[in-house]
Amino acid sequence: MSYAIAGGSAAAPAITIEIDDITAGIAIRERAGFTFIASDSRFRLLDGSRFRRLQQIEAAARRMIAAHLPGRRARF
Repeated sequence: MSYAIAGGSAAAPAITIEIDDITAGIAIRERAGFTFIASDSRFRLLDGSRFRRLQQIEAAARRMIAAHLPGRRARF
């Protein structure tokens, strides 16, 4: 995951969240953590969710990516 901080400051109110070269959305800094705003439809279930740490956003976004991967077929 990569973070791109708007304005180049660690105190910036918005941080771009990228997962595996996909721009998932932005994290808006709030008093008690972050609110995630999705920019890609694969992450729409997370849109508006609140997280205490950026790492929690990463974990949730990676689960969304895994949910969209084609399922494996059993071989007989």
